[in-house]
Amino acid sequence: MKQKDIAALLDEPACAHNKKAKSGCAKPKPGATAGGCAFDGAQIALLPVADVAHIVHGSIACAGSSWDNRGTRSSGSRLFRIGMTTDLTEQDVIMGRGEKRLFHSIKQAIDSYSPPAVFVYNTCVPALI
Repeated sequence: MKQKDIAALLDEPACAHNKKAKSGCAKPKPGATAGGCAFDGAQIALLPVADVAHIVHGSIACAGSSWDNRGTRSSGSRLFRIGMTTDLTEQDVIMGRGEKRLFHSIKQAIDSYSPPAVFVYNTCVPALI
C-alpha cells in the first residue's frame, strides 16, 4: 500500500491518534447533507410498508428532499406514494403550533384514507423544540 493511501485511511480528525495532526472538522463534501439522519434511516426502514399513511413532521424541505428515495415491492396499496407532511414553518415553531399541526395532519390522513396505521417521522426541528 502506498503512503498516500495509508494517510487517506487515517484521515479521521475526531480520532485520538490523529487529534494533534488534524484538529479541525472534516470538510463537508457536496451532497453529504442529503440523508444520514435518524429521519432518513426511519424512512428507509418503514417506507416499504405500503398500506399505511407516512407523515413527515417537519418542514416541507425534509419531506421534499427525501421523499420517494425508497419504494416498495407492493402491488397493492399505493398509499405510500402520497407525501404527507405537517409543513412546519418558522411561525409554527415560534408560536408553538407544531403539536396542533401534527394532530390535524394525522386526523386528515385518517379521514381521507382510513389507513390501518399512521407512521409519523420526527425531523430535527420538532425534535429540538
